[in-house]
Amino acid sequence: MLKPHSLLRLDHKGHMPKGIAFMLFGMFVFGLIGSFRGSTIHAYAVSNLSIKAGVAGNCLDDLNDNNKAGAIVDIYNCNASDAQNWDVNTISIKHAGLCLSVEGNSQKAGAKVDLDNCNNSPGQVWLIDRSSLYNPNAQLCLTDPGSRTAAQLEMGDCNGKDNTLWSSPMLTLNCSNIRGKGARIACYAESDWETWQASNNHESLLNTYTDGSAYEEWCADFVSYVYKQAGYPFTSAYDGWDENNANNIQNYGFTVHDTSYVPSPGDIGYFDYSGGHVEIVISGGSQPTFIYGNSATIDPTTGNGEMEANTILQDGSLGNITNYYSF
Repeated sequence: MLKPHSLLRLDHKGHMPKGIAFMLFGMFVFGLIGSFRGSTIHAYAVSNLSIKAGVAGNCLDDLNDNNKAGAIVDIYNCNASDAQNWDVNTISIKHAGLCLSVEGNSQKAGAKVDLDNCNNSPGQVWLIDRSSLYNPNAQLCLTDPGSRTAAQLEMGDCNGKDNTLWSSPMLTLNCSNIRGKGARIACYAESDWETWQASNNHESLLNTYTDGSAYEEWCADFVSYVYKQAGYPFTSAYDGWDENNANNIQNYGFTVHDTSYVPSPGDIGYFDYSGGHVEIVISGGSQPTFIYGNSATIDPTTGNGEMEANTILQDGSLGNITNYYSF
């Protein structure tokens, strides 16, 4: 074993041995190359915790790594710095323990986006609409105005342009790894919504949800399908897992609550639309976010309903939420 500093010991003439000198020279050159690489390549590196922007070479960024509520969110040259480290849950995107948030839960185009204390609010819910980050409350997507760095992000139309696109392996849902009944149910609802948005074959998806049935209002079909996906299928001597009657879902062992109840992910919201209507809660709290099959909005490719994600609780004379079902 070499003694401390023995590599630097001089020979009997006071010269450094050639082998040691060559090794140290190599270390110096390698270090110089490493320094050069860091200064020229590191600025374009993307870490596993980064979210890459559609504007080339840039990543989602906490401006100046502020790490305080109200911090401005922007895009900046991808550099794998702490300011570009993000933690993606199924619906939330976090940095330094704070959540990516639409200021004031605004539903207006141009609303600013920042970091705020995580509070389960509608402005902190994000779904993947193809390669855009979509907020169901605003019905808009995360956008970089002017496709420029160091400018605060805002909400804008989901138009598929570069300044609305985001990519990261973290944004791919893997519901099989989700633990907890409610969280799994909500995750599968989110995954199905994202599949619907990205698919050109809604007819096939509808047949999956309705178990191949002909045209029908399919909000209850969708709820029962998601529960089956998550590993909690409905059971019935009549139609197995597939329940197409919204009014009948309460009879599958759920606890029925009035609207004073604060729902959790995986719960079901019941609305008194004509014939009854059910939606899956994906983000709970006093202002929940829902995903559901909406037969009132016609999908032109199928002549049947669209899949929706929103935060609507009251729809005037058409219908309003009256109950929640929990398991």
